[in-house]
Amino acid sequence: MKTGKLYTSDFRKNIRRKLVTGLLVVFPIFITFIIIKFLFGLIGGILSPVVKKIFIFLGVAHPNSTVDEFVVTSVAFVLTFFALYFIGVVATNFFGKLILNFFEAILNKTPIIKNIYTSSKKLVEIISLPGRQSFKRVVLVEYPRVGMKAFAFVTGNIKTKDGTELTSIFVPTTPNPTSGFLIYLPEDDIVETDMDIEEGMKLIISGGILVPEHLKLFKSKLTSEAQEE
Repeated sequence: MKTGKLYTSDFRKNIRRKLVTGLLVVFPIFITFIIIKFLFGLIGGILSPVVKKIFIFLGVAHPNSTVDEFVVTSVAFVLTFFALYFIGVVATNFFGKLILNFFEAILNKTPIIKNIYTSSKKLVEIISLPGRQSFKRVVLVEYPRVGMKAFAFVTGNIKTKDGTELTSIFVPTTPNPTSGFLIYLPEDDIVETDMDIEEGMKLIISGGILVPEHLKLFKSKLTSEAQEE
């Protein structure tokens, strides 16, 4: 009887793991499709009148005739792609950077627009950071109260005016790790794990279902080095 129960339990765990793994594979594809569809419609709505005028100017379409919306949107999408590529090329050379800095200086001196632009730029910079740069390691911290442990990501370090060093800790929410809480702790209060960033993200997104078979915990490397000295 016990063997049968163990087999049933293992079977259920296996099914659950496979379902979660399938969800983790499909979810990014689904989100990508939704974003592309949204951008396709947005670009088409903004540039469709321009593309139609170009068609009329080139003699491809008559002023009184109707042009297939899909064709117009597709052309608008391609034009946007090349426009973004051109902007990227210009922004990476010396003169392009000068022009970009000039416009940034204007935006940074404009009330209201300054706050919107600065916030948007910082958000893009954070999103564009590779995982190894944005999240340094996976740790355990006492949160939200003493006695409770939460998995978190180390994002950096900060030093106060009195010389105290604190570690920046991002405690993500589950199953959506894009939101969470930022806390600062001394290294002594941090428990290190042997998990890599990818394993940590899988654990958070799956709600604790996808966990390593054996998790190793140890003191912070910085704390250990300080004690040895």
